[in-house]
Amino acid sequence: MAEPTDRNTTRRREAGAASRVETRRRLLEAAGVEFAERGYHAATVSRIAARAGVTVQTLYLAWGSKRALLRAHLDAALSGSPDTPYADALPHLIADAMEPTHGDARAAVEHLAHLYRQLTERAALGWRLYRDAAASDAEIAADWHALQYLRHQTFAELVRRIPAASLRPGMTLDEAIDTAWAVASPETYELLVSNADYSLDRYEQWVVTVLSAALLAPG
Repeated sequence: MAEPTDRNTTRRREAGAASRVETRRRLLEAAGVEFAERGYHAATVSRIAARAGVTVQTLYLAWGSKRALLRAHLDAALSGSPDTPYADALPHLIADAMEPTHGDARAAVEHLAHLYRQLTERAALGWRLYRDAAASDAEIAADWHALQYLRHQTFAELVRRIPAASLRPGMTLDEAIDTAWAVASPETYELLVSNADYSLDRYEQWVVTVLSAALLAPG
């Protein structure tokens, strides 16, 4: 039978762990607000810490750097969970999105476009922050390239769910992946939704129409 002091120690440890998780969550939420209002470069760790109600030292202990908060902000937006990196959530996101297609090429394109719309709707700010910060920060630029590669890998998994026999004659799988990666991109979202005032429904339908015409055999 455990001694009372052992139980008390365990409870204190559990309380401390829960407190650290909550502190990280508050800091991540505060960083998202600060980034949205000021952009990455103009955001400061002192304001982020103040928004979260902690000290700057606590911010560094919890996250290590402003850049780490930026990556965590985008990961949380993409995965849909503040505790799950996008790369870890990706297999489940793809499986859930593409499972109902049952080998139907048009349905696969529609489900691809819908998943992309959901991800981009959540992560549009994070993509824009990364793109802008990468222009003048070498470490963020390296992260940006890694994220672009991960996005390409995502489309590779999605496009492989389209039956090969349904692709346009002469189109290779690699070309189909590159085409989907380019069409369903943060850049087209920025152009059509942010600049041309497309609704999200209209934008999703545009992606379906363009990818269907570009990828699928007529008929």
